[in-house]
Amino acid sequence: MRFLTILFLLSVIVGFKARAQSKKQAAYNDSFTNGYLAIKDKLVLNDSVSTKKLSIEFYEKLKGYSPKNVPADSVEIFNKLKDKLVSYAGKMASTQNVNRQRESFSPMSQLFWRMSGIIKMSTESLYYQQCPMTGVTWVSRENTIKNPYYPKNMLTCGKVVGERKGI
Repeated sequence: MRFLTILFLLSVIVGFKARAQSKKQAAYNDSFTNGYLAIKDKLVLNDSVSTKKLSIEFYEKLKGYSPKNVPADSVEIFNKLKDKLVSYAGKMASTQNVNRQRESFSPMSQLFWRMSGIIKMSTESLYYQQCPMTGVTWVSRENTIKNPYYPKNMLTCGKVVGERKGI
């Protein structure tokens, strides 16, 4: 009986430690997620100048981004996704043309969503949203639709097609 009590206590301690590490990692990843979301928000506002500035910051942050706790069987995939994401962020950073920025934001959003399936990218829930007319996707912290591709004519056009729960 004493052995079972000790075993139970150890499992509780290990569980708390794992949850604390997971929460700490998600908090670290929040800064990365915030960079992506800031770009999305500026595209909603049709602000190409701020989008370019934020894309430069995001690009620099991405190059040095090294998350911990990536599952061993996912490291290679995660790094490939990250490298592609860096490339698209660089393309967004190199132009002030909002339409070209949106062209790069579309695949960037898909890559970001895939990365968030490998590791926790946020302490809050993330929503994968899609414009049903064009199929383009983006990630948001709110389930309310604010379409970054067509903010003038179709700001609320879209639907939530996926959700990743926060911690």
